[in-house]
Amino acid sequence: MACTLLMAFTITDLLMPVAPEMLGRFVWHDLMTTDVSRALNFYQQLFPEWVIDQHDIGDGATYHLIRVGGFEVGGLVSMPSDVPVASHWIAYVAVDDCSAAVRRADGNGGRCVVPALSVPHVGKFAVIEDGSGAVIKPYEVAESYDLPPAPTSGHFAWDELLTKDLPRARRFYDSVFGWSSIETVIPDVGPYVLFKVGARDVAGALAMPLDETGPSQWLPYLYAEDVDARSAQAVELGSTICVPPRDIPGLGRFSVHTDPTGALFTLFRLVAHA
Repeated sequence: MACTLLMAFTITDLLMPVAPEMLGRFVWHDLMTTDVSRALNFYQQLFPEWVIDQHDIGDGATYHLIRVGGFEVGGLVSMPSDVPVASHWIAYVAVDDCSAAVRRADGNGGRCVVPALSVPHVGKFAVIEDGSGAVIKPYEVAESYDLPPAPTSGHFAWDELLTKDLPRARRFYDSVFGWSSIETVIPDVGPYVLFKVGARDVAGALAMPLDETGPSQWLPYLYAEDVDARSAQAVELGSTICVPPRDIPGLGRFSVHTDPTGALFTLFRLVAHA
């Protein structure tokens, strides 16, 4: 597994009308977890920058909203016990028409996993799967989102697709989200795809090892000024380390983990902040 990126950093504050230039950007992240109490304990200790607000969403369920430095960035929610899905982070990509994005997914080898749902003052979103197991949410945002001045610890800093079929994934996401993409080669890794909106890099993708048996998946990057220290702390708190801290020459430093409930994530720091 390799992790490389050019920065894209989008946070929602839901105050003003949606700016067209924000379309196609990653704007929100949810942890769907089998053990919300254990997940909250882990992430709040690992990221003391997180402030968690609890919101009743009906039927006895609670949405645990994450704030970092005054910005709302995502949330944690418990999965029903009868849903046979492992804990995972899922990202939201801003679109101008959620239903149209779902139709494009259906027409390009993907499928709709959860039909579009409209939430007053929040927007409309659905869950789509790309044909090789990776899930993501097209999100028709009701109101505007804002950008932080610079990445700081606890924010979501990048999203990377680990895929069983890189050419197919490239065609699928370019079609669904209107991205363009370019391919480069990383030494000792192989092809790496950068997804773009205009001149801005918004996400990356690379092929999974041939012997990997799991489905394709999106991997969120969580920013940490102190990757080595937080990586060690994550292990102490019960995470499993998949890739120990290492450098991306000229770009930054990262480590890859699964949290105590099984969700995969990356810790990352820009070289300019080293």
